Amino acid sequence: MTMVSLASGKKKRSILNKKEILAYLKEAGLSPNKAYGQHFLISEKYIEAIVTAISPQPDDCILEIGPGPGILTVPLSRLAKKLVCVEIDAGFARILKEQFAAMTQVTIVHDDFLKVPPVEWCTRIVGNLPYNVSSQIIFRVAKHYKASQCFFLIQKELAGRLIALPGSAMYSAFTVGVQLYFDVHKLFDIPPHAFFPAPKVHSTFVQLIRKKDLPLQDNEKEIFEQLVATAFWARRKMLKTALKRSPYGTYNELLIGRAFEALGFNPGVRGEELSLQDFIALAQYCAHHEK
Repeated sequence: MTMVSLASGKKKRSILNKKEILAYLKEAGLSPNKAYGQHFLISEKYIEAIVTAISPQPDDCILEIGPGPGILTVPLSRLAKKLVCVEIDAGFARILKEQFAAMTQVTIVHDDFLKVPPVEWCTRIVGNLPYNVSSQIIFRVAKHYKASQCFFLIQKELAGRLIALPGSAMYSAFTVGVQLYFDVHKLFDIPPHAFFPAPKVHSTFVQLIRKKDLPLQDNEKEIFEQLVATAFWARRKMLKTALKRSPYGTYNELLIGRAFEALGFNPGVRGEELSLQDFIALAQYCAHHEK
């Protein structure tokens, strides 16, 4: 079988067009797996835009989550010092290992990213994330990795939640939890027809820049997570009421009253109206005062 080689084709350019990518999938006998939520980017325009936005440097060590047929893997492998790709699909992992066998800077790992031990040395993390586990992957990256920059292709609605403002309908525990670790930037939207198969929704490419210093100590972070979970568990209820009834932690009325007064909170404020900084301040207060 004569197969289009993503890693070492005759053409010198590092990005293949739609026809070449589809030919590769067909000849390899591979197709998108619905169980893994696979939608492969086949637009040369957007592939180039993504690689340009990532701007890999010669000393970069990149972790790619879910490379699939290697559409982004090809250009990244030629621009970065080292590239590790974690692919859950056995078929794509096998083909990628064959395709990149001669490239010592590329390592293909057949595993579930949500279960594989963290790759400690990576400087950037990249991924076209499956819609059904995008939030889980982002939280895992936030808590267990130290890469300074992450670039993710995600569902447009999820991107809206990442950048939502307090009080808005999209503002959520996910928003606050991720923004504790990252400054989030929306880069550009990508339409369904840029993928194979075309999803039913638009996608967005985002950049997450890790904050240099986490403002919370370990005990404060645990309380922060409890407070955020409580606030959005009882959305549209006054935060004071939610805290007294929370299944995530116990806070007595006296402590809540003192905290609100010390921090200048409106007694009737709802949890979804608090900013990230408000949640941080409340967690720090509760961590250092008796419940």
